[in-house]
Amino acid sequence: MIDYATADFYSDRDLVEDPHSYFDFLRSQGPVTRLPQRNVVAVTGYDETVQVMLDTEHFSSINAVTGPIPGLPFEVKGDDITEELEAARAKIAFADQVVTESGARHLNLRSILSTLFTPTRLKALEPSLKATADSLIEEWAGDGHVELVGQYAGPYATLVIADLLGVPEDGRRKFRDMLSGAVPAEMGASPEEMMKNPLVGVGKILFGYIARRRARNHPVARFVQKLVGITPRQDILTELALARYPDGSIPSLVDLTGLAAFLFGAGQDTTNRLLANSFRVIATRPDIQDELRGNPARIGDFLEEILRYDGSVKSGGRMCCKTTTLGGVEIKAGTTILLSHMAANRDPRRFDNPGSFDMDRPRAKEHLAFGRGAHTCIGAPLARKEVSVSIERLLARMANIRLSEAHHGPEGARHFDYEPTYILRAMKRLHLEFDPIG
Repeated sequence: MIDYATADFYSDRDLVEDPHSYFDFLRSQGPVTRLPQRNVVAVTGYDETVQVMLDTEHFSSINAVTGPIPGLPFEVKGDDITEELEAARAKIAFADQVVTESGARHLNLRSILSTLFTPTRLKALEPSLKATADSLIEEWAGDGHVELVGQYAGPYATLVIADLLGVPEDGRRKFRDMLSGAVPAEMGASPEEMMKNPLVGVGKILFGYIARRRARNHPVARFVQKLVGITPRQDILTELALARYPDGSIPSLVDLTGLAAFLFGAGQDTTNRLLANSFRVIATRPDIQDELRGNPARIGDFLEEILRYDGSVKSGGRMCCKTTTLGGVEIKAGTTILLSHMAANRDPRRFDNPGSFDMDRPRAKEHLAFGRGAHTCIGAPLARKEVSVSIERLLARMANIRLSEAHHGPEGARHFDYEPTYILRAMKRLHLEFDPIG
């Protein structure tokens, strides 16, 4: 029996399989609750979560990836540490990522990413999404069983980002192998272990791609290529290599590589996990399965509800940089905020009967799975498209989808293994059985 009053969210693996019950307990103490360890305040209420997401004066996203681990590299003094926090950014793990940056720097980085997610580009990508889905499904469609995370969801998410960026075929194979089984912010990992990220290897390869494209498009290089009849390659990696910030300045290769690597990490993780969470519901709700297969137009309603009900993101961090009050609780500068998208999406003050899955739920689109404010997930349109296409293509080839009792137990005694991470709702494996179609 887990003692929620003393459990440590950042290290207690007993909380991993069912975080919803833990967040329900915290919410019963109030929408803003101080935790017993690590100088952390948990925000589980919907309105309070939105308030934190929108308030960049009092709450910094500098620790969005790591939360309270390993802590600040300086001693907190006073009620406003905004300047000290920014001065220490280089000493804080992952504080150079687009999700942890702020102000003009954050806007500059997002301006580069925004060119990848235009409606026109996403529409042009859709045939590729379907082709990638069909090619992966074909590998096991006749078997009558599949481990969805390893055989479809993970590879699919990686290949889609590779398609989006225009990564060559050899790179796609390498990235698929390098990112397979990667777990961000693993519970119990030391700060040094947390820094051993497979995206470092991915970044090195991407750096080479982008650097070569920038070099090939230097005016002198272009002149020489024109003389010998060579046309420089035009692809999205080239667009990245030649991108400029809104003021006309040129991003460093390190910045561009970081953005491209971030896309692989964030895009691969969240889409992969959302697909697994989706098919856990589909496999246990034959009524929903039949409705989605017979009427694919309902997939959008299903998707918004699964994002609310059991989305990929379990929590993110914020740092209180200026002492303030939230939900009647004083929060001192230097306090870590446990910001839970998952908890906010089950706040009964916002959603009636939040623990039930209801495709007809009013206002389901008001969920916070993709955040709010300056750090709203810029890849949300792509994630929605990836999962929608996947559900449609999978249902077209799989009838009577059901959970494998040999792996997950019989009805009434189901069990699932989740990755021990405090950031994601990340199922390790989802074994399905089905009747092949076609």
